[in-house]
Amino acid sequence: MYKKVYFGLDAHNRNCVLAIMDQDGVLVSNEGFRTSEARLIHAVSSIRADHKLLAVEESSLAGWIATTLRPYVTELIVCDPRQNALISRSGHKDDFADAFNLCRLLRLDELSPVYHADESHRIDFKIAVQQYLSFREEHAKLKRQIKAKFQQAGIVRTAGIKIYNKMHRDYYLNQLSTDTRREIVLNLYECLDATGKMRKKARESMIKLGKRYPEIQQFMRVPGVGIVGAHVFSAFIQTPHRFATKQRLWKYCRLGIREQSSAGKPLAYKRLDSSGSGILKSISYQCCLSALRTKDPNEVSLFYEASFQRTGNKTHARLNTQRKVLAVLWTIWKNNVDYNPKLFYSPPKSAVTAQSVTNS
Repeated sequence: MYKKVYFGLDAHNRNCVLAIMDQDGVLVSNEGFRTSEARLIHAVSSIRADHKLLAVEESSLAGWIATTLRPYVTELIVCDPRQNALISRSGHKDDFADAFNLCRLLRLDELSPVYHADESHRIDFKIAVQQYLSFREEHAKLKRQIKAKFQQAGIVRTAGIKIYNKMHRDYYLNQLSTDTRREIVLNLYECLDATGKMRKKARESMIKLGKRYPEIQQFMRVPGVGIVGAHVFSAFIQTPHRFATKQRLWKYCRLGIREQSSAGKPLAYKRLDSSGSGILKSISYQCCLSALRTKDPNEVSLFYEASFQRTGNKTHARLNTQRKVLAVLWTIWKNNVDYNPKLFYSPPKSAVTAQSVTNS
């Protein structure tokens, strides 16, 4: 009977390797077995201990493994493999060594956790949103391919969406010089129509599942966010309480600042940290652009203008606005409050005073 044991699981589709270490750092076992729910549960349950801590690296299997084994351990950590240099850059690398090193890092508390929701409905919602985004990207990719095929034939007037419309396809197809090229483009058109239908179905499914989450309606009140952006933010963040500060949220959305220094001297220029979710960064960018394109000013565009006046740099002003968008969405969700434009931008007191004097 152990007081505390550490499990390091190196999981693959066919086989898993589980390393077990006691609280003194002594390796208890390091064994491989076939990947199955029953074998995973048996391997963890067969060790008697007061406290069981298990670590597994993030992968397509990680969510299923976490759901399966969480009831049988005291604590389960899904960790970021990009942060585990001891494993990824080790000179001696195999499944048994990886499991041992993962177990060792867990005991030393050197792992970077990756959040996984416990509720199945949240998991399903994120998968539905990911499916919609996948179909949308595939649809856009096919459009680019169709235009490229026409341009290869010297047909360069392909701007706009007219080229994709079924009513005008024959006009463009007749300009192709060979039957082979026409057949190739027709195949692309068929794929475009199919992915368009699947994208529409995926969008409907996403919106249907999103009705369960009241924060989405509040997100959509922010200028520029839109229905897709609101659903994506809710699905990928899953819970606002996973971030202690808005700076951690920004880092997860690839808007944090990366700094490197040694002996008090910078090693490189400050730049955005590339770790995290690119889709959330994209959502904040699209929100910023959409809000700036409106005819009448709104709180997002006013914040951008104020930031530009303060920094004198359009890029810095845009990044500040993107961070503000994410911070406002996170705040109204975390505090469970309705959206108020003043959360985004309030004019300075001097401007309010000057406006009052002018009106009088």
